[in-house]
Amino acid sequence: MSIADNRKNQLVWEQLELGAPKQALQLCNRRLKKGEKSESLLVLKAFVLTNISTPTTTEEALQIARSLSDRTPPTQSVDTLRLLSRVWSNLGPVYAEEGTKLWDRAVKSQPQNEELAKEWFWGMVRVLDWQGAQKAAMNLQKTYPKRREYFFWAVVSCLLLHNSLPVDSPQRKMFGTLAYRMIAKARDDTPANISAIPARAIQTSQEVNLLLELLPYVAPGDAAKESLDVLNSKNLGVDSVIGRSDWWGLARKRLDLLEETRDWRALFNSCGSLLPKPEDAVVTEGNGEAKKEDGAAPPAQGRGDDWRVWDGFVTAAGKLYDDGDKSVAKESLDKILAHRKTLPTGSSRHGDLALVKFASLFHDKNDGPEGTPTLLEALQEYFVNTGNKSCTFEDTQKYLEMLEDCEKMDFIKFVEGKLESLPEANEKQKIDRVAYTINYYKLFYLLTISPLSTASDATTKTISAFVTDTLNVYVSALSLGSSLLVTDDQYGDDAALLCVMGLVRLYTLSPSNQAPLYQSIHILEILLRNSKHNYQALLILVRLYLLIGAVGSAFDVYPRLNIKQVQNDTLAHYLLTRVSSLLPNDARSAALLRDAGGIYESSRVQTPKMLQLAFEKGGYSRMMGFIEFSERIEGSVCRSMWEIELRRLARLSPGYPDDVEVTEIGYKGTVSDNRDFAVVIDCDSSTVGPFEKSFRPGPTPGENWARAFNAAEKVIQLLAAAKENNGSLGENVNAGNEFSTKITSALETGGATKEFTSAEMSYLALVRAIAELVSAAATKDGAKVTKTIDDINNDLYPKTLEGVAPETPAWSLLHSLWMAKDAAVVCELLGRFLGAVKGFKPAVPKPSVNALLEAAKKRRKDLVAQAEAAQKLLEDEDATQILVDSVLQEEGVGSVLRKDGGVFGGVESVAENVKRLRDSIVRCFESL
Repeated sequence: MSIADNRKNQLVWEQLELGAPKQALQLCNRRLKKGEKSESLLVLKAFVLTNISTPTTTEEALQIARSLSDRTPPTQSVDTLRLLSRVWSNLGPVYAEEGTKLWDRAVKSQPQNEELAKEWFWGMVRVLDWQGAQKAAMNLQKTYPKRREYFFWAVVSCLLLHNSLPVDSPQRKMFGTLAYRMIAKARDDTPANISAIPARAIQTSQEVNLLLELLPYVAPGDAAKESLDVLNSKNLGVDSVIGRSDWWGLARKRLDLLEETRDWRALFNSCGSLLPKPEDAVVTEGNGEAKKEDGAAPPAQGRGDDWRVWDGFVTAAGKLYDDGDKSVAKESLDKILAHRKTLPTGSSRHGDLALVKFASLFHDKNDGPEGTPTLLEALQEYFVNTGNKSCTFEDTQKYLEMLEDCEKMDFIKFVEGKLESLPEANEKQKIDRVAYTINYYKLFYLLTISPLSTASDATTKTISAFVTDTLNVYVSALSLGSSLLVTDDQYGDDAALLCVMGLVRLYTLSPSNQAPLYQSIHILEILLRNSKHNYQALLILVRLYLLIGAVGSAFDVYPRLNIKQVQNDTLAHYLLTRVSSLLPNDARSAALLRDAGGIYESSRVQTPKMLQLAFEKGGYSRMMGFIEFSERIEGSVCRSMWEIELRRLARLSPGYPDDVEVTEIGYKGTVSDNRDFAVVIDCDSSTVGPFEKSFRPGPTPGENWARAFNAAEKVIQLLAAAKENNGSLGENVNAGNEFSTKITSALETGGATKEFTSAEMSYLALVRAIAELVSAAATKDGAKVTKTIDDINNDLYPKTLEGVAPETPAWSLLHSLWMAKDAAVVCELLGRFLGAVKGFKPAVPKPSVNALLEAAKKRRKDLVAQAEAAQKLLEDEDATQILVDSVLQEEGVGSVLRKDGGVFGGVESVAENVKRLRDSIVRCFESL
C-alpha cells in the first residue's frame, strides 16, 4: 500500500473512531468513483458497511467479502486478510467459518510462510474465533514441530473451543479429549531430572497450571484426584524444580483440592507441615514467608503464617475429631498455643484467630481436648491482642454471632472493662485507644443495634445514645490527626460512619422523619473536609443525596470517587440506577452513563490483545480469567441497564442523540450481575442483611428488570419506525406479541417488591398493552386496536400517575413523575403511529385516538402542577424550620451538631446546610 493510500485510509478510520460510519462510507465511495479498485479500499469499505449495519449495507458488505475471499490466487496482503476476517466476524455467527476458510486458502498457497501461518492464528484470536484459532494452531504445531510454543497454543485453543461449544455438542467432547491427550502426553514426557527434557514436555509452572485448569473442563469426575496426583508428583508437583517458580500458588491449590475431596488427614498433615516452626519465628519476613538468605534457593517451607494454612489446619482437625480421631485436636491446639507463645503479644493475628476458630468448633458441643478455651474466652483474648487493628470486626463477626445472648452481653462488658484500663500516656496510646473504641462500637452495633427492628421509645433511646457516643468519639479523635497527610483518613472516621449507620437505622424505623438523613449528610460532609478521599463516606453520601432527592448534589460528589473504567460495571450502579427517571435533563446524566458503558467496548477491544499477549508470554493459566471476565462483561446486567437509561434520556430530553441500541441481556450466553454491594461498610448481623440494602432508593433492578425494559424499548422503537414507514411494520408483524410476552414473563418473575417500583409496574403494563396493539395494527384488526385504546384511555394510562401520592418530596416522587412523563411521551408516539396506519377493519374511531393525545397533553400540565407543589413545599420557610429544629433537637446527635464553634459549625451552619439541600431538591423538580 502506498503512503498516499495509507493516508486516505487513515481518514476513514478517523471517522469510524468518531462514531461517524456514514461519513467514512462517503470517503470510500468517492475514491471508488475516481477509479480506485485496490483490495485495501474494498475491504475497508466492507468493514465500514458492517458498522452501519442496515439490511442494505449488510448485503453489500457480504458481496464485497465474498468477492475478495473467492479470488484466485488468494490475497497475500496480511492487512487485507486481517480486516477481511473482521468483516466476516461482524457479519455474524452464521458466517463464522468464512474467516477460517479465508486464512486456510492463503496459508495453503504459501505452505512455508511461517509468519503468514502465525498471522492466521492471531487473526482468529483477535475475533475470538476459537474454531479458526484451533485449526490455525494445529497447522502451526504440525508444520513446525520444533517450536514448542505452537504445541501449547494448540492445547489452549482446543480447550477454548471446547468451552465455547454448547454442552450437548458432540464436537465439544472431541476437542476436550484432544486437548487432554495432548497435555497428558506432555505431562508423561516430563522427567524428574530436567537436565534433558523433550521439547514438548511441560517445562514451566504456567504449563503445570494449564494442565490443572484443563482437567475440570474435560474430566470433571476425576479432575480433583488427577490434579492431586500432579501436585504430589516429583516431576511437576509442588516441590518439583518446575513447580518451584510458583510454589505458593501450587501449594494453595493442593490445599483447596484436599478440602474439596474431604481428605482431612492429608489436609491436616499438609497444613501442619506448612505452619511456621517455633525455631523459624525469628527469621521470617513480615508477610510470614521464610526469610531468604543471600544466594540461597527459595525456601519451600516456613511460609505458613497465612490464614489459608491455619484455616485448613483447624478445619481438618475438627473434621477428624468428629470422625473419632481425638488426638489431632490436641495436637492442633498445642501447635496453635506454641505458635502464639513464640511471638510478641498482638503480632500473631492468624494464630489468635486460629484459636478462636478452634474454640468455635466445640462451642455447641461442650467438648474438646483439655485446655480448649470457650469461644467467649478465645474472643476476649483475641480482642485484647488485636483489638486495635482494623481487621478485628471482620475477623470476629461470624464467631460473635455464634455466642448465646448472655455471652454476648458478657463480651460487651469485658470489652468495656478493657477500654477503661487502656493507658493514654502518649499519642500512640491515644490513637490505639481510638482504634479499640471504634472496634468496641462496631461489635456493640452488631450485637445490640442490629437486632432492633421495630420503632419504640426504648429503641429510639438506645440508638440515639449510640449515635451520640460514636459522634463524640469522632470529634475527640480529630486532634490526633494533625500530623496526617492530606490523603490520609482521620483516625476516628469509622466512628462517624457508625454514627451514620445508626441514624440510617432510625430513618428506616420511621421513614416519615427525614431528619436523620439530613444529620447524616451534614456529618459526612464535615468528615470529607478532613478526610477528602474517604471512600466509604463518599459512597454513602452519594446514596443519601439520592434518597432525599438531591440528585444534582450526588452528581457533584460522585467524581470524587475516581471510579476507574474497570470498576464501572461493579460500582457505577450506586449513582446511575434509574438516573433517567430522577434527573434526565442534566447533561451529566448522559455523560456518566456513556462513561460507565465504556468498559463494554473496552473489553471487546482489549480482551483479544490480552489473550494474544498471554499466548506470546506463555501465560496460559491466566487465559481462563481473561475469557471469564470478558463473558461476565458481555452478559452484564448493568450493560443493559445503562443502554435502557440512555434511550429514556433521549426520549425525555430532546436533543440527546437517540443512537443507543439496547442489547438483549445474555444474548451471547449467561447473564452476569457484577455489581458490588459489599463495598459499603457493614456491621449488621447476617440475619438482618447488609447495611446498604436498608437505604437503597427503591427495589434493586436485576435481570428481569433489564428484560422487561429491553422489550419495552423495542416496542417503542417499533412505534417510531412504523410511524416513519406509514404504519408498516415490515417483517415485524408478530414482534409486538413477542415483546408483550417477554414483559409479562419478566414482571411475573421479578415481582413488584423484588425489582420494580410501582411506577415501573404501571408503565410496563401500559407498554405491554401497546405491544399487543402494535401486532393487532399489523393485521389491520381494528376491533382489537379500538378495545386496547379504550383500555389504555380508561385504565392503564391513568394508573401511571395515580400512584403518586402527596409526600415529602424525595427520590420516589421524582421517579414517579418522570415515569409518568415518559408514559405521556410514549402515548403521544402511539397516537402518531395510529394516525399513520391505514386500512383498519373496522375503522378505529378518531375520538379514541384524539382522547389519547389529549390525555398525554393534559398529563404534561398535571406534572408541572405536581412539580410546582413539591417546590412550594420545599421552599416553605415554616416547613424548612421544622426540619432544621428536628435536625438540631437536643436528644441524639443534634446536641453535638448545634455546638457553636464546634466541629460541625453550630446552629447557623446546620440551618444553612438544610436550606442548601432543599434548594438542590427544588432544582430537580424545576427540571420537570
